[in-house]
Amino acid sequence: MILDKKILNISEAAYILGISGRGVYQLIHSGKLCAYKDENNYAWHIPEEALKHYMATRLTEMNTSTSPNR
Repeated sequence: MILDKKILNISEAAYILGISGRGVYQLIHSGKLCAYKDENNYAWHIPEEALKHYMATRLTEMNTSTSPNR
């Protein structure tokens, strides 16, 4: 499984999230997904923990938005 890696690239993150690479770039630039560029300022790197945090946040948002008001 890809999440066995500590650092993922854009295409791996896109695959896991089920979105396009462009969608991953949008998440990074909006600040919703933490990532950093390598020394040459060339490629984005997404830490495994950042991806897990984003997914957990999305699940929480989905659960609170779909729970009935009582």
